[in-house]
Amino acid sequence: MAIAKNKSSSNQNRIVPRIILNMSEIIDIAIIGAGVTGLAIASEVARKGRDIYLLEKNDTFGQEQSSRSSEVIHAGIYYSPDSLKTRFCIEGNRLLYEMGNKHGIRCIRCGKIFIAGNDEEAEMLEDLYYNGINNGLPLRILSQAELHNKEPYVKGIAAFFSPASGIIDSHALMRYFVLKARENEARIVYRAEVTGIEKIPGGYRLQVNYPDGEDFLDTRIVINCAGIYSDRIAELAGIDIDSAGYRLYFTKGEFYSVGGGKNRMINTLVYPTPQHLGPGIHVCLDVEKRLRLGPLFSYVDQVDYAVDESNRSIFEESTIMKSLPFIAPEDIAPESAGIMGVLYSHGEGINDFVVRHEDARRLPGFINLIGIDSPGLTASPAIGKYVAEMVNEILR
Repeated sequence: MAIAKNKSSSNQNRIVPRIILNMSEIIDIAIIGAGVTGLAIASEVARKGRDIYLLEKNDTFGQEQSSRSSEVIHAGIYYSPDSLKTRFCIEGNRLLYEMGNKHGIRCIRCGKIFIAGNDEEAEMLEDLYYNGINNGLPLRILSQAELHNKEPYVKGIAAFFSPASGIIDSHALMRYFVLKARENEARIVYRAEVTGIEKIPGGYRLQVNYPDGEDFLDTRIVINCAGIYSDRIAELAGIDIDSAGYRLYFTKGEFYSVGGGKNRMINTLVYPTPQHLGPGIHVCLDVEKRLRLGPLFSYVDQVDYAVDESNRSIFEESTIMKSLPFIAPEDIAPESAGIMGVLYSHGEGINDFVVRHEDARRLPGFINLIGIDSPGLTASPAIGKYVAEMVNEILR
């Protein structure tokens, strides 16, 4: 995960009034959470004749992880070949470019350079390269001349290039998912926080808190896409999140902007060898080609989006800065931060996505999506299609 400016939308985000249903009624599907994953799923499962509600506790969609994303279209280089992260990332990568071209969602296939600054990093870079090759990706090792031709201001002793990597306007993507879901008669209800889940015959009863009080909603299927709070929703359904391996830990990522006239000197995403808690501080661009550095990750106990400027020295001394000698300390300034929910605590290995129908836990019709961290944005359209297949099987 990386951090981007929190943008807002206007007419697409109008508040839908609270749900008014007779207690004898039961809807088909309730989706909890209107981040990019929940919206992608809503856009795939919605169809005329289905009663679908997407419940979001915030004032509009994408206000947590999804509105603070690096907006990078990842290729699937880091993950094991048999993981959901690899499967959904590679499929989602293809789908995002197709959707961008077809529906006018801004995306740029700018590519990504992975760089090593010393012999130890070069060995790590080689391992990363062959992991990507084993995942079926079209990677290419760069000579010093090729590196200089691509990015004349970037320095390193070894590098490879990922042509499938890119950047996308994540807010335009989410608006597209909203429109597609609504066109197929899904209802998105904002300021609706799910605070209780009870198993009932044929489905679930959700307790929903609104600004003016609480109400209940009965549904055949529940899809938990609550992002950094998805473990709490699973717990409300009666799942022991520790024994299930579902407990989430907050990691905070901080970003610094690059100024001083230097922010137009790179045209490609540039990443170091993997660091603790992820890919490490790297060069991130948006669709306007604005240059930022980050994220600096650390574990935190609560959601707080303030940037700690005392971390400036860590940015100045980071591995990536050695590859960017043209950027001076005075060129960088604290910009933004975001929180990501991950399934691994201090010292533990990185986990795969959880996308699971919980029928084995005697919760038929309850689908959990937990730990959808990076590359969640890239994977979102593929996850939407996968969950839609699960839903069709349940409703068959």
